[in-house]
Amino acid sequence: MAGSVPADHHAKSEVLALIDKVSDLIGNDAYADAAREIAAFVNGRPGLRYFVEEALPSRVSDHVLKKTGAHVAFTTYTLRNPNWATELAQACTDPEAFERLVKGLEAAISTGKKAAA
Repeated sequence: MAGSVPADHHAKSEVLALIDKVSDLIGNDAYADAAREIAAFVNGRPGLRYFVEEALPSRVSDHVLKKTGAHVAFTTYTLRNPNWATELAQACTDPEAFERLVKGLEAAISTGKKAAA
């Protein structure tokens, strides 16, 4: 039992390091690279995939909101597309699908912002 504490701490550190790296990649619009990092990570640590998937929507939404400034459009989008976070998690290890999904989200939010103006 005492041996599991360091292992749990190590796993948490690994997940946090990955999330920071993925956040930086997303912040630089490198969505496919972010998905490649996630795929490599969860391939070696499949038991930690859930924690990565749970962190992604907030990282992507933070980036999209910072990039577009379209808070109302984002809220409208999430209400009209309640499964967006699940779709994001499902695509997170497929570079092309992840990039397409995030770029589509950005486009939809930008269009929604223009429509609201």
